[in-house]
Amino acid sequence: MERLSSSTARTQLVLRQFRKHRLAVWGGRILLVLYLMAAFAGFFSPYDPNYYELYPPKGNHPPTRIHFVDPETGRLSRPFVYATKRSIDPVTLQPRYEEDPSQGKFYLRFFVRTPDQPYTVFKVFRSDLRLIGVDPPGRIFLMGTDNFGRDLFSRIVYGGQVSLTIGILSALVSFALGLLLGGIAGYFSGRPFALSLPPRAWRGWSGVLGLVGLLLWLAVAAGVLFLAWSFVRLSPGKGVFSLAVDGVVLLLGFGGALLILWKVFREPLKLDPDDLIMRTVEIIAAIPSLFLLISLRAVFPTNIDPLITFYLVVGLLGFIGWGGLARVVRGIVLSVREMDYVQAARALGASDGRIIARHILPATASYVIVSLSLTIPGFILGESGLSFLGLGVTEPYTSWGLLLQSAQQGGFASFTDRPWVLWPGFFIFLSVLSWNFLGDGLRDALDPRRKA
Repeated sequence: MERLSSSTARTQLVLRQFRKHRLAVWGGRILLVLYLMAAFAGFFSPYDPNYYELYPPKGNHPPTRIHFVDPETGRLSRPFVYATKRSIDPVTLQPRYEEDPSQGKFYLRFFVRTPDQPYTVFKVFRSDLRLIGVDPPGRIFLMGTDNFGRDLFSRIVYGGQVSLTIGILSALVSFALGLLLGGIAGYFSGRPFALSLPPRAWRGWSGVLGLVGLLLWLAVAAGVLFLAWSFVRLSPGKGVFSLAVDGVVLLLGFGGALLILWKVFREPLKLDPDDLIMRTVEIIAAIPSLFLLISLRAVFPTNIDPLITFYLVVGLLGFIGWGGLARVVRGIVLSVREMDYVQAARALGASDGRIIARHILPATASYVIVSLSLTIPGFILGESGLSFLGLGVTEPYTSWGLLLQSAQQGGFASFTDRPWVLWPGFFIFLSVLSWNFLGDGLRDALDPRRKA
């Protein structure tokens, strides 16, 4: 009962500290709106994101002007829009749209049914109800259209499904790897494990593991020989110096293979998991993140299924982002594992897995929560960058980065003649800024030095 009361008091204290951070509160509210709109994109968007009309064409249509005053009477009226007619500017040769009152007024309607454009909610529930719309043949474009005449607001709302979801999923993948590998590195630091066992030590299950390890090391030795032979085979082999270099490479290859086999058969090979994991983190950190991300993405073909591309981007972003968390978690675990309650659990016979899951990882909860909220913006930017470069999500799906790529293809005219196509950049900026504000608020609320 006392533990429950203490936990409730701590939660109330954290909430009170968080509410004092006004920017964090507003950041949370903005994110709540963005994620609700993304979750129910079909309801909040006036049209299907890929819907457009061939005639009359609506490519690069500016945002529709909504009228609240009836020009005939000069009094307030129900919100309405006019249809537009298209012409070509003789100077810029760009499409120009003018309101056409002769076609009548098209009043805004709420909770509109669109049987010709149904959608699904969470891939389960089917519906055609939309929040706002106008009667055909009228059209309403809250943020204009793209070059195909597709409603940009609808595409931004649907694009949030991809950009915002990838940010969270990639962060979860990254944090799962960081917590697991950082916890292992910290808890088992100084306790090396055997990478291989000599045949004389094979007994029971160790025989199976030893055989598997032997096969793996034989593969490594064969790989060393293959690399040396490939170098010699590709070498021009002309001249004494070239032949000497080839000979040295072959000797090094044979020497490395023999050294591996000698070590495997003579004595067990042991490696500290802390060294293995931290050296891997250093190798990943030594390569610029964007360059590594583009290189890994380039390994896979660009014409694969868009849904597979979605999961591929999630995995790649998560793979390159776990190193920083693993470093910090390792440091926390190194200090926590020497605490009295951990030593007591070990003395009572608790397994290593139970100690890590019940006593050590919970000590990292405060840092993980704050770091998670501050890491998601980076993954949103990473996905937007990949999609902007044409390596991320592709049609028929859409994301904020892909929408910006379409704007970039319009050149400088996207800034001068149709600035509304830059709206996706504003939503990227807004979501990243909101996540950072939220992370700052959580950091201050969970800071033990602020609890006095």
